[in-house]
Amino acid sequence: MTKYNTIIIGGGATGLSIGYHLKKKGNNVLVLEGDYWNAGSTGRNLGVLKARIPYAIGNGNEDLVKLAQQGLKLHGSLSSSTGINTFYRKGGLVFIAKTEEDMQELDKLHEHFKKLGVAGKKLTGTEMQSKWPYINGKNLIGGYCSSQEANAHPFGLVWAYLEGLKKMNAPVKKQNKAKILKKTSDGFTVEAEDGEYEADNVVVACAERSNELLEQVGYTVPMKPLRKEVCISEPMRPFFGPSLERLSNHYQIVQTMRGEIMGTINWLEPGYDLNENTPGSLNRFANETVSIMPTTKHLRIIRQWTGICDVTPDEKPAIGDFEDGLYVACGLYDYGITLIPAIGKLLANAIITGKEDGMLKPFTPKRFQ
Repeated sequence: MTKYNTIIIGGGATGLSIGYHLKKKGNNVLVLEGDYWNAGSTGRNLGVLKARIPYAIGNGNEDLVKLAQQGLKLHGSLSSSTGINTFYRKGGLVFIAKTEEDMQELDKLHEHFKKLGVAGKKLTGTEMQSKWPYINGKNLIGGYCSSQEANAHPFGLVWAYLEGLKKMNAPVKKQNKAKILKKTSDGFTVEAEDGEYEADNVVVACAERSNELLEQVGYTVPMKPLRKEVCISEPMRPFFGPSLERLSNHYQIVQTMRGEIMGTINWLEPGYDLNENTPGSLNRFANETVSIMPTTKHLRIIRQWTGICDVTPDEKPAIGDFEDGLYVACGLYDYGITLIPAIGKLLANAIITGKEDGMLKPFTPKRFQ
């Protein structure tokens, strides 16, 4: 039986990123994915990349924003470094306000982010319409725009890391679910559907399902599985500038490079059911979108799905080691796609050197023990 330096359990973008950076440093790595590629959280994401993360205020949000800034920077060079197009586009992001309460919240966040070096530019609704004529400025009080924020296609992100691993001859196995994790005298064993594997190190990166394995070796990360519905339209002529986001109702909307309009609004009840899709969510999204961009009123939605966001009590991810050789990367909420390149690079370095990286220290899973 081959003994690996590191086994990554979870073949989403997070696990693949960690595996990719480990392999680049000469680590003998194996990636196990229990389903098909993009079946989990990554494949159900909108791909909005932002440094202005509005969560964890008061719980070390500055550490989260710092990690997001690093991730955003690495996203910009990922296509060239892997040779795979992630459809990265620095189109910017506008936080919009439709009410005075919206605007007050954005003003407070602006002051917070400005201190961290990621401030946006304040615009009135009229100024937004002048800059982007498809926006109905009469229905917006204003908002804050940052041209530095971006988008990437979640599938492209997965394929970039996956093909990078394959080029380096690293074994990556899909539809091979890890069922049992055991600690041994000199490392760990992982029992998967096609057999048993041994490794010095194990990284559990299974999003909200991570505890199914962690509990077998005596650990847990408290997480709530929040569900969000997403819909996508038929392709349109590309006309979008920045992505739009309204915090008060968790509204997000983007346009892909193929021209589809993709978006989400509100949350479903916490749970694991991915088959639930509600007409109410689609109606709310349509009403919000048409009020902001009337040109979309005849747009046809062709598909709707539900994804899960794994959220910790302090709204920050759990990244790092529980004990020597046992690592975790989960709790990435709905902003995790921004962090992924930074998580992969920094955690891989920590595994190789045995030293915790300063940027990851605030996210140690030990804070929950």
